[in-house]
Amino acid sequence: MKILYLLFALLFLAFLSEPGNAQDLCHNLGGRCFRNRCSWSLRNHGGQDCPWGSVCCKP
Repeated sequence: MKILYLLFALLFLAFLSEPGNAQDLCHNLGGRCFRNRCSWSLRNHGGQDCPWGSVCCKP
């Protein structure tokens, strides 16, 4: 039974981190990362690869 718990924990950790995450995804979409929210002339495309608390804004 302990083996199953250990196996589950290892699988969980393996899929928790995403190595090779798409870097510069927001910039590749033609956007920029802004804190909190986008200005009125830009559309919000969610977090993408922006730092925590920032959103990807694109014209």
